[in-house]
Amino acid sequence: MRRSLIGFSRFELPVSCALLLLASLPWLLTLGSLAWGQERTVLVTAEGAGALTVLQTGRSETIPLGGRPHNLAVSPDARRAWVTDASASRVWVVEVSSRKSTALPIQGKGPHGLALSPDGRRAVIAHEGDSLLEVFDAERLTPLGRLALPARPHNVAVSPDGRMGWITTQSAGRLLAVDLTAVQLVGEIEVQGAPHDLAFTPDAGELWVTLWGSSRVLVVDVRGKKVSQQVTAGSLPHHVAVTPDGSQVWVSNHGSGDVSVFETAGRRLLRRIGVGPDPHHVAFSRDGTLAYVVGQGRDELVVVEVGSGRVQSRIRVGRAPHGVAVR
Repeated sequence: MRRSLIGFSRFELPVSCALLLLASLPWLLTLGSLAWGQERTVLVTAEGAGALTVLQTGRSETIPLGGRPHNLAVSPDARRAWVTDASASRVWVVEVSSRKSTALPIQGKGPHGLALSPDGRRAVIAHEGDSLLEVFDAERLTPLGRLALPARPHNVAVSPDGRMGWITTQSAGRLLAVDLTAVQLVGEIEVQGAPHDLAFTPDAGELWVTLWGSSRVLVVDVRGKKVSQQVTAGSLPHHVAVTPDGSQVWVSNHGSGDVSVFETAGRRLLRRIGVGPDPHHVAFSRDGTLAYVVGQGRDELVVVEVGSGRVQSRIRVGRAPHGVAVR
């Protein structure tokens, strides 16, 4: 049988192309589905691959960074991604369009918690290695202030108005409140357990806080600076995220391989969604129809329909993914 220059006959080539298309179809459909949530960009840190994965409608790209890219925050205009390195005292600032990265000149050791103010003007970095908080001008990449904390910080959340930062301290069992304009500690709450992650409701009235090593999630009255209630999630509640409309709170359960979905107003458990082993961060599409759950155990991003709880698709995103952001 006569073969072409690339080793296929004119009959074999269409068959081979068809097989290739069929093999790629789930991947193409998965990327195409990103248009449903109307997001411009979905970014995932691949800690085991030393990279930042960028998913956009119809394509996927990898930005090599080195080290162990861990936590992630993205500017409201999706222009810059901020990434902490779990292997060194380093924070990258990545220009998403050009794929260029810059190491931020930080002072602290062991940067872990990372958050941007909703207006994108401030970046807040919590250094677990030496109990330091740094606040940066997110546009100019210059320091605005530093604060020595009374305990080692873990994760940080910025209030919807951008004025306050709240910080978890796993080893000390405390939540710390920081005025980000003055860069001063203004309050703290003692809790029973190891507070790990936290997220604000859109009205800034509540913080939901996961307690590592348990099955509990705290609901904190921000204005009263007190724990108002606790709810039961799955095994080892890890990360927490609130839907854009504030109606639901999603908690990834690292131990039980699922996500607990709570009604915010009634604090009622609506459902538990199996997503696979070792789920980490959760982010939502801008219209709130999709949830993106990092599945570290299978090196994937799990896309879930918020309304039904149905797993829509799974996307391979590199080894040991951890953080996710949607813009």
